[in-house]
Amino acid sequence: MIGERLKAIRSALRLKQIEMAKVLDMNPSAISQMESGRTKPSLETLIEIAQSYKVDLHWLITGEGQMFSQPEASKQQAKGWDKLQKMMNASLEEIVQARQGMLDSESVDFSVSGEIAAGEPLESFGDTVDVVTVRRRMIHGIVADYIALRVNGRSMEPDIRHNDVVLIKQDQDWRHLEGKICAVRIDGAITLKKLMLDDAKRMIVLVPLNEDFQPIIVNPDNHRDVALIGSLFYLFRVLAKN
Repeated sequence: MIGERLKAIRSALRLKQIEMAKVLDMNPSAISQMESGRTKPSLETLIEIAQSYKVDLHWLITGEGQMFSQPEASKQQAKGWDKLQKMMNASLEEIVQARQGMLDSESVDFSVSGEIAAGEPLESFGDTVDVVTVRRRMIHGIVADYIALRVNGRSMEPDIRHNDVVLIKQDQDWRHLEGKICAVRIDGAITLKKLMLDDAKRMIVLVPLNEDFQPIIVNPDNHRDVALIGSLFYLFRVLAKN
């Protein structure tokens, strides 16, 4: 298994998971998951490991051959294999580059379908007012789970400004999203605030980031419609306008 070979590399080089993770620019838990077989490393990751630690890529992928480059004394015997290895590595790198180019070129356009209040709730959905483009690889899950809205108001400044566009990932789990910046619909209008839950009083507390604004206290029993739309996933900002 590739995971066992990753362990063998670390053992041979006396590396800790955190040291390998730092070189590969990933979380140490990702190294642990690859070594245990819970996740499979991508081809890009395998190439990076082979290049970073001078590991034979063929051995890393198949388990055949030697872990590291053969010693000088045996290089002549392995000359033919080395040539083949270089050709294979070059081909793999071309595949990775082509794949990366394809991913970079893939994008998703989200229509900015209305406004979300950074202040008192306001009616949100209307005609499309703009379009934002996101690389597909940035999207977690289904594209249809996301909506884009333009911020109207200043209650979330300085982090979120008036006229910013926010990409909201739809999720209706109140408890899971507590403490996050969320879009909440109240009687047909929506607002963007930090979501807090007051269990003792059975209230929803919508907290602005701008201290000049007061929290919105929502008693669900006093409204015909209170719904959680989802949490802030991404923010778009135009830095300058002509």
